[in-house]
Amino acid sequence: MKPTYVFMLLVIWCSLLSGCWNRRELNELAVSVAIGVDKKEKGILLSDQILNAGAIAQLGSSYATVNLFEQPGLSFQEAARRMTTKSTKKIYVGQLQMLVLGESFAKEGVAQVLDHISRDHEYRNDFLVVVARKIKARDVLKILTPLEKAPATKLKNSLEVSAAVWGETSAVEFRAFTSNVISKGKEAVLTGVTVKGSIEKGNDIGNVGKIFPGARLAYAGGLAVFKQDKLIGWLNDKESIGYNFTQGNIKSTVLLLPCPNSSRVISVELLRTKSKMTASIKNDRPLVQIVVKADGVVTDAQCPIDLTTPATLSKLKEASNAQISSYIKATVRKIQQHYNSDIFGFGQLFRRKYPEYWKKHEKDWYEVFPTIEVNIQPNVNVRQMYKTTKSIEERMKGG
Repeated sequence: MKPTYVFMLLVIWCSLLSGCWNRRELNELAVSVAIGVDKKEKGILLSDQILNAGAIAQLGSSYATVNLFEQPGLSFQEAARRMTTKSTKKIYVGQLQMLVLGESFAKEGVAQVLDHISRDHEYRNDFLVVVARKIKARDVLKILTPLEKAPATKLKNSLEVSAAVWGETSAVEFRAFTSNVISKGKEAVLTGVTVKGSIEKGNDIGNVGKIFPGARLAYAGGLAVFKQDKLIGWLNDKESIGYNFTQGNIKSTVLLLPCPNSSRVISVELLRTKSKMTASIKNDRPLVQIVVKADGVVTDAQCPIDLTTPATLSKLKEASNAQISSYIKATVRKIQQHYNSDIFGFGQLFRRKYPEYWKKHEKDWYEVFPTIEVNIQPNVNVRQMYKTTKSIEERMKGG
């Protein structure tokens, strides 16, 4: 065997024996699961939610499963460095699950945070990012929650579930948020979070053991709209659903359709929802077509309707299409007329399909964006109920 090959084999063998170059024992680390950033009069306040390994290991421990460390600084970099004085162990951010941005801080720009985290090799890029609405990020991280050992885990898991099956929220990872902040032709959105109840009670270990906690983490109703790295406003619940329809983020949700001549509703669950946006230019005018397709199943009917007739299913289809269309129209109107921030990614559509047009209008895109005509084409295929075609009211009447 040639000496070169022998040397290469020895190098590989030694590397396997030595293990990871920066491997640390878990008991030597303070594991950070969530970070909060708030605005101060001078600089920022950095909050770090650290796992309390001892309390987690002991079932029924009277100690909180997390501790919160706080450190002010003129910059994120300085605060992060100074944070090391708060702990006797090295703070490890490789298992970070949530980054919570205070609303006031986000309005002034979050570029310094994104820049620091992007450069630091210890951070992963798949943790979620949210905005603390009308509340400080530090207060969000104070709340102890049941069901999960770490509040950050609870917030992350519930956000991922609600984003997929409801539609008012959006589970945005750090890498996607950063990409949208720096990219041309698409802006960022984030979910808003808040605290329901008393922050003081939520910070008490007793909050975990109560059937009805004194405080809980909740979604603040609507998505935060960014332009570059600055928070510029909010969408309401329905507008947030409309946005998620355009992005194909909704896999399943429920439409509440009005009963004929009644204040009651018919629930239609949407399944296998798919969305597609296409750009076109007609007479030098930019157009975007948004197609939404879904299967719909009636899951609840509070009024007597006959689901066995094609006419009834056709009316439900029409009503479902109209509701989806109204959600998207409201979102487009709000964004084009009030915020002028291309959160839909229309610019990216034109950049890919019409590169010359994009090159011509890239610098003045926000003069073009409000003029884009949007054509919405929802198509919901409504089917009968899962188990029965008759409502309880009909069956009580013997129908």
